[in-house]
Amino acid sequence: MIAKCANPVCSAPFHYLREGKVFRMEFDPNGSPLNPKLAGSKPVRKIEHFWLCGPCSSTLTLVMNQGKVETVSIEPAVMTRAAAS
Repeated sequence: MIAKCANPVCSAPFHYLREGKVFRMEFDPNGSPLNPKLAGSKPVRKIEHFWLCGPCSSTLTLVMNQGKVETVSIEPAVMTRAAAS
């Protein structure tokens, strides 16, 4: 269950899906991220959900790095392109 914002420096509690972004991350049983291109048959997987609150989701995104979820700053150029779409 999602309890708070995935940004470690933010303590915003999760109450509603009205603002922010929910991320679905898939892991193999060993905790490594799944690579769908390399997965042959259906692997056993663990799915976790993470949430960034509205203010954090406007400047951050979540990525997998060596089996761990990390927050990464969104570059201004990427934000400009996304807003133009």
